[in-house]
Amino acid sequence: MSNNVPQILAYHLTRQGGERLRQLVSGAPQAKLLGLESAVEEFERKALQLQPEVLLVEFDPEEAGLSELLARLRRGAHRASLVAWSHNLSSEAILLAMRLGVREYLPSQADGPAFADALQRLMASSAPSDQQGTLLGVMGVKGGVGASSLALSLAWVASQSMGARVALVDLDLAGGDLAALLDIEPTRSMLHVVEEFERLDSLLMDSLMVDAAPGLRLLASPGDAVAAEEIKGPHVERALELALSEHALVVADLPSRVDEASLAALDRAKLLLLVTEPTVLGLKAARRALELCHNLGREKDEVALVVNRHGAKQCLSAKEVARVLKMDPMAVLPNESPVLMAAANAGRPPVRDWPRSKWSKSVAALAKELFSGNGDGK
Repeated sequence: MSNNVPQILAYHLTRQGGERLRQLVSGAPQAKLLGLESAVEEFERKALQLQPEVLLVEFDPEEAGLSELLARLRRGAHRASLVAWSHNLSSEAILLAMRLGVREYLPSQADGPAFADALQRLMASSAPSDQQGTLLGVMGVKGGVGASSLALSLAWVASQSMGARVALVDLDLAGGDLAALLDIEPTRSMLHVVEEFERLDSLLMDSLMVDAAPGLRLLASPGDAVAAEEIKGPHVERALELALSEHALVVADLPSRVDEASLAALDRAKLLLLVTEPTVLGLKAARRALELCHNLGREKDEVALVVNRHGAKQCLSAKEVARVLKMDPMAVLPNESPVLMAAANAGRPPVRDWPRSKWSKSVAALAKELFSGNGDGK
């Protein structure tokens, strides 16, 4: 929404509703009423022709055809923010409205100043932010090295112990595990970024995320290979941009195989953590990943190595890892497979329920090294 006077097109179902919608707009000095319609066809025609910034609608979930109308307008008048005015304040009605794209839900007793406040919130959410958080990428050099558990645990420590406002973004689009590791069944995911792309702003982006803990939000992956094909680099770039504008820290869990979506995150990440295990196969994969980072133009100080499962039987030592890869690991995490397995099965972060384990203490130390200075949050 622009910072100029927002243009409002209103639709009413009842005579009383029409009077109240007119009063709402007249009571908001920064708003201009383009029209007040009661006929569906005329309202839809003007919405598509004029492309107003706000569509103000008298909302009744029982009104035949209203849901279909709002769904069509979300596609055809994608610049517009939907604002509902309604007598029905039930949770079911409000939830339905939000699912239809309504950004502000006003009760029947709302007055002009309340509508003005709603407009200000919409304008603020659409305005570009001068503040930008930090993006940390976490990528396993191959599958099964514990990168997702590390990404989750770092985000948890940063938000719960260090006071940062954190977004956790699952970019393993075809098979991400972060929602399962948190025992969450999200109804929205990165796929909805694609569906809402033309009208996506920070407020709408916030509705696509789910609370994992106070100060920690998750943008889940669709977890479906077919759906993942629809998600392209520009979708990921926009999602990350909006997440960074609202969070001090964004932790992106990246797949081991680089694709268009993960490249968008790699380009923007301030630091990339490469997670490996101290095995011959792990080091071969780490070499390939380091070479890829070099070919992508990432500087040495933009890539750090984390060795997981150190001390497991028949694994190489940290010294041998450093010699083979010609770089010292930023962190060496001990092998505590029983703890991580129990955490995964329970859907609880190991650093939350097993904070005294050696692995959790090592992750907490790594988080302190990485995030000191991010605790002031957003």
